[in-house]
This record gives sequence, C-alpha cells and structure tokens, in this order.
Amino acid sequence: MNDYLRTLKARKQSWFGLKLPVKAALAQPLLHPVLRTVAPRVRGIKIGRLPAPIGLTEVRGRAGTADFYLVDPFRCEIAKEFYWGKGRRTEEEDAFALELMVDLSRDAEVFVDIGAYTGVFTMAVLANNPTALAHTFEIIPAVVEGLEKNVARNHLGDRVTVHPTGVGKPGTTMQVPTGDGGSALPSFYSAGMEFGSGAEVRFTSLDELLPDLPPGNPRVTVKIDVEGAENDVLEHGQEFLDTLRPDILCEVLADRARPLELMGVLNRFGYHFYLVGRDRLHARARIVPDPELRDWLLTTKNPEELRAVGYPVD
Repeated sequence: MNDYLRTLKARKQSWFGLKLPVKAALAQPLLHPVLRTVAPRVRGIKIGRLPAPIGLTEVRGRAGTADFYLVDPFRCEIAKEFYWGKGRRTEEEDAFALELMVDLSRDAEVFVDIGAYTGVFTMAVLANNPTALAHTFEIIPAVVEGLEKNVARNHLGDRVTVHPTGVGKPGTTMQVPTGDGGSALPSFYSAGMEFGSGAEVRFTSLDELLPDLPPGNPRVTVKIDVEGAENDVLEHGQEFLDTLRPDILCEVLADRARPLELMGVLNRFGYHFYLVGRDRLHARARIVPDPELRDWLLTTKNPEELRAVGYPVD
C-alpha cells in the first residue's frame, strides 16, 4: 500500500515539515500584528491562506442576513478565511458560492453537507433558515471533532446530525489518519487516497439517507465537496436524485473530475449545469472543469427559471 502521507506531494504540502513552525511563528503576538498590517497591501497574496492569531478562539462569520461562529481559526482553514475577510470568505467565488447555497436553502427542510469539513455551509444555511435540519458527512476524525465544536458553539445540536462516514459506494471502507494534520485540519483527503494506518471509516450512500428524511418528499439542498469522488456520491444516490431532485452545489476539480460520467448520471434526471463565478452563474451545456473556478450549481431549474427569481445567469 502506498501511504499518501509518505509521498513527495504530501511532504511538499507540509514544506518538508517547516509549515507548522513557520505558521506558528507568524501567529504569535509579536509578529502577527505586523503580518496583519503588511499582508493586505501585498499584491497577489491570498490573505485567506495566512495564519490567524494563535490565541484567537473563534471568529464570527456572516452570510445572507445572519451571523454564525467558527471555532479555532488557527487550525481551521475556513475559519481563518473569515478572520482575514472580516466575517466573509476572502475569495469572491467562494463568498458567492456560500451566499448562493444559503439563498437556495431558505425554504429547504433538509440540508445535506457531504464533505462538510468543519461545517461552514451548515452553520450559514441553518443560521438563515431556522427550521431546517442538516445531515453532515465528514471522514477525517480530527475534522469531525472541529465540526462538532462548531455545532455546539452555534447551539445546533438538536438540528444537525453529524455522520463520521463517507458518502459513495455503501459497504466500502477506508483507513483515514487519526492525527490532527500538522499545520491545519486537513481538507484534501479523499476516498481515492491510501494511508498506511488510521481509523477505519465506512461509506454509506445517498440512497441510504432517504429513510432518515422527513416524510413526503421534503425540499432538500445538497453541497458536495469530496475532492474528486462526486461521481461515486451521485452514482449511488440515484433514487435520492429521482425522488427529491435537489439543488446541488458541487466542487469539480480540474485535475480529478470525470465529467462525462458525472453528466451521465445527472442527465437521467433533467439537471442543468452552471459554473459558479465570482458574482454570477454561467450556464453551460456540458460540465467542463475550470482551472480557476471549482464550484458548479447542478439543478433542474433552467436559466429562465433562475433569472425569474433573481439569480444572475449568463
């Protein structure tokens, strides 16, 4: 078995072990104020990737018309974005995708967050829709702990079911490292990776979630961020798609996607495809992964229907 954590790519991602000490130094009280002052003035730097202060325990985010909280911004990659963005995500397309999902979910009864990480979409959706319930799925044990902390901090324990499982082919399992990920809670592990040790995580399917939903074909929205495994999610969720026809926000990575297979599933149920831009949706006849924009809206609504309710579509 090839252990991903021992590969050259993984070692490069950790700067060969230097990333954590460098990040910790920049987060200290003496250095961080300088970083906070200088970094926003440097052209081309992605400030959302820089560390938050090491002693900061939480940040307040805002999406739609409601606020929510994310804990531990030094460890959580999304929380630190809200720190640098003063309550918003720092990249325009990411901020727009979050607002889009919040708006699409305003009348939803259930939100399904697949690859939830620490739950920013769940926190934002439920803050804006006080009656919705959520099912969140996350495979990394340390990240599940962060997700549960955010659920508790936002007082959503009675509205969120946290599933420490993957979504894909039911009955399969994989080993996932139990460590904390080094410099940050890992956000890039996927079902396509192999690890030499760790906790055994099982996979369920979207179809198996159906009995746990409210009766009567409830209004459901879905977010999928599974680092290239979205085909497996939807292939084993065809009864779910056929029954509910949910609006889906799905990350499609240029270097991992299998778009023909993905479209093959979605076309069976009358889905349209929209690349999520920085401030609008781009209608597309086909899913062609974009080198810069990652998110796609997959919905049975055509462009005219989306425009009629106020969504910017070209």
